[in-house]
Amino acid sequence: MKSSPPLIIAPLSAAPGRPLEVEEATNRYLVHPVSRAVVDRLVNTRVTPNQVSVASVFAAGAGALCYLVIPGPLGALTGVAFQFLWHVLDGADGDLARRTGRASPIGELVDGVCDHVSQALVYLAFVALLLPTLHGWAWLVASVAGASHFIQANAYETGRKTYRRWVYGAAWMRQTAGAATGVQGALAGLYIGLSRLVSPGETGVEAAMETSLAADGPAADRARLIYGERLAPLVKRSAVLSGNSRTIAAFLSMLVGSPLWFFLFEIVVLNLAAVIIVVARGRCNRAVAAALKGD
Repeated sequence: MKSSPPLIIAPLSAAPGRPLEVEEATNRYLVHPVSRAVVDRLVNTRVTPNQVSVASVFAAGAGALCYLVIPGPLGALTGVAFQFLWHVLDGADGDLARRTGRASPIGELVDGVCDHVSQALVYLAFVALLLPTLHGWAWLVASVAGASHFIQANAYETGRKTYRRWVYGAAWMRQTAGAATGVQGALAGLYIGLSRLVSPGETGVEAAMETSLAADGPAADRARLIYGERLAPLVKRSAVLSGNSRTIAAFLSMLVGSPLWFFLFEIVVLNLAAVIIVVARGRCNRAVAAALKGD
């Protein structure tokens, strides 16, 4: 019998930032406990979530520098240690925002930009290492990997945040970015547009879920249960597209002596995984919409 994720009918402020039923194992048992300990120290200080996001960029930059200038296994180990710190700070900024009531569309955008800048620093270090052998091809490989990364990360975050929206009532950028203008509005529009491409059938789910949730009571509870049962396993499996997989791949690539393996992992393995996940999400979305329309 299929187990159901725990459902919480709660206001946005009480929605869990990281629902346990979809949390990836290394995050649940390693990264996020450390992040929570960091936030415990910061919650009563003047440190802002955006400052934590910026600090994560420096941690990633330190990791990239270690990969670049320290040869051999020592460089791989020190690099992954700073990358672990990046993961901790990347988790802490959102947690701090939620616990201090400072969550906002701008903060969500800053977090996303800092994440991509952090990854770009690692890419640049790897390109520098590959230039002596691959020459100009190193830039091409890195560019393809970077574009793949952007799509893969969007696919993962779309699934996770949409899950929080429908099961726990937590809004995300799709609902909160309407007032953004200028550069922020353009970036938000690009992110949201791509998120719809990597979640086929989303329009049908939105219509069916909104109708069911508007009815409130048992109908709303059943809709959240159906969505959770269908999507929770897929959201959890989608963690292969998260930054954790890339950090492990980067470490192993440097351990065996070439960052080219990291780029190939991202271009071949993770792109294949992304296609499989997007197709599966389309099936799940259509199944949820059909189940709710049949009520």
